[in-house]
Amino acid sequence: MIEERCPFCKRDPYHYVDIGVGYAPVAIVCCNLGIALYGGNKQVAKLLSLKQSGSPRKQARAKRMIEAMQL
Repeated sequence: MIEERCPFCKRDPYHYVDIGVGYAPVAIVCCNLGIALYGGNKQVAKLLSLKQSGSPRKQARAKRMIEAMQL
């Protein structure tokens, strides 16, 4: 199984259920930004690209966007 981590909270984003021959991910249970990202929110995907950028200006913009979203 590939171990995947949420880029925002660094936890495993999925809840797993035993299906008899292994475990299958059935729900996303990490932070609000992770739920939006794995749910397909384009604004959060843009935020992630800014956060992972090498530019300090883009990283600062991402930080301001995160603070604005978590009011």
